[in-house]
Amino acid sequence: MKVKGYDPVEFEAAPAILRPTVMHGVAAEAGTPVAPLLSRAVALLRCFTQAEYTLSAKDLVERSGIPRSTVHRLISDMVNLGLLTRTTGGRYCVGSLVWELAQHSSIQLHLRQAAQVHLTRLYDASGENIFLGVMTTDAPETAETMYVGHVRGAQSARTNAQEGRVFPLLTTAMGVALTAAQSPEWRDQILRRLGPREMPAFTGGAEGAGDALDQWHRRGYVVQVGEGSVAIAAPILSGEGYPTAAVEMVVAPERWDERRLAHLIKSAAGAIGRDLQRHD
Repeated sequence: MKVKGYDPVEFEAAPAILRPTVMHGVAAEAGTPVAPLLSRAVALLRCFTQAEYTLSAKDLVERSGIPRSTVHRLISDMVNLGLLTRTTGGRYCVGSLVWELAQHSSIQLHLRQAAQVHLTRLYDASGENIFLGVMTTDAPETAETMYVGHVRGAQSARTNAQEGRVFPLLTTAMGVALTAAQSPEWRDQILRRLGPREMPAFTGGAEGAGDALDQWHRRGYVVQVGEGSVAIAAPILSGEGYPTAAVEMVVAPERWDERRLAHLIKSAAGAIGRDLQRHD
């Protein structure tokens, strides 16, 4: 990887993954069956996005694929429970109960609280975009990456990542850092489901993906070159001994300094992990 101001003779750079131009969260693969009513309620909640946070009943029918009569019954029940809120214009948005319950999650009560001071220090030291993210599940068949924290400033590089967004696991530095830190068996399962959308994440394609993950596992961080930015991410080792979260920094190419930034992000991830272990 060539980045302005970086001398590969002085420092051996980590292999870089190439970020696809367009990234979107993908639907999880079929897993353990759940109650139909519950799965349909979740399907309605998943229709909302940050760009389209209010939807009509017609929108919910079209996006979910659930019969119209069922959607209307669900909407009524979900509004009464606080899972949906009806706006003054007759549309719907995610309800306050969802936000209330989220405050009781481990992500909020433990991870974000332990990470906040270290994310702020990392930003103070770099001035760049700093992200906190988690794997949505520990099942390799369905795992994705969700961004749950963000610190940035006026000079931070532009990025399409933001809190609440979900991405395929192997399309972001955050997700690849989490994957690389898992066991070889876990990584092998991920690679077996590697699809065309995720192939651009590796300069060597699927055949070189296993070797690249092994190298990133040894280094403890991942570098990703995108259009107009470079990302670096390191996993956070939790008290259970495996990473459930990672820290990512997105940097403008002209400010890239792998030696310095790798030290900063690994130090921050390590500090968060130690704080989590103390609170276990």
